[in-house]
Amino acid sequence: MKLLLRCLQADLQKSKHSSFMWLHFIIPIVFPYILILYFYGRDQSQFHLYKSFMEAIAVALPLLIGVLCGMTASLEEQAGKFQVLLGSTSPKVIAYMSKMLMLLLMGLCSIGLALFIYIVGLRYILKVSDLSYDIFIMGGASLVAGSVVMYCIYFFISYMFGMGASVLIGGAGLLMTALMNTGLGDAIWKFNPWAWGIRLSGLNGVLHFKEVNKEDYPLFMHEINSGVMIMVFGIICTIIASLIWFSKWEGRKTFE
Repeated sequence: MKLLLRCLQADLQKSKHSSFMWLHFIIPIVFPYILILYFYGRDQSQFHLYKSFMEAIAVALPLLIGVLCGMTASLEEQAGKFQVLLGSTSPKVIAYMSKMLMLLLMGLCSIGLALFIYIVGLRYILKVSDLSYDIFIMGGASLVAGSVVMYCIYFFISYMFGMGASVLIGGAGLLMTALMNTGLGDAIWKFNPWAWGIRLSGLNGVLHFKEVNKEDYPLFMHEINSGVMIMVFGIICTIIASLIWFSKWEGRKTFE
């Protein structure tokens, strides 16, 4: 544990003055501000305000994660063609866990910051009365949980194939998330990691704001519960597979 914390501290220090760190703070500040300005003077329901925020973040996340994972891979490549990463700790999976923990913590902080600024804007600028803080927090938690597998996937892609591939597939993921929020995703969203965040946050919002008939509540609860179970199973399997891969990885073949 101490070794992991030291590696995490070193990774944070290494990224402190890079664009990687700045993006995690600039985007969460600018995005909710733009959204608040867009809704200013418009009469919107609290459900629509919630839905717009969650959907916008969920759709943008795959591309952002692809870019950020690509940045970490690029930094390690420039620092010594991944040999610093692969040879700095024993066992080397500690280095992987440190990188993933840094990415997940920064993602959590970014979503939390954006959520905080948006809620403050809703409360004091748009003057939304009886604001339901709990559903916004639950929606944010769904986005964070739904992004774990995406971080693992884009980390693998960026370290194996480079930043270009990670950004390209991040863009494809953005389109995938948008499509999964339509009727095309009704039957398969539970098995698609790009759909977990946007669907779970959306379904919880529908139930909380009572945008569905009472007789359909059991169906929606079943969808949420089965989706959460599959997501948790997928996260566990992906993390195990990622640890096995990194423990055997020796760097890109072009550099061997």
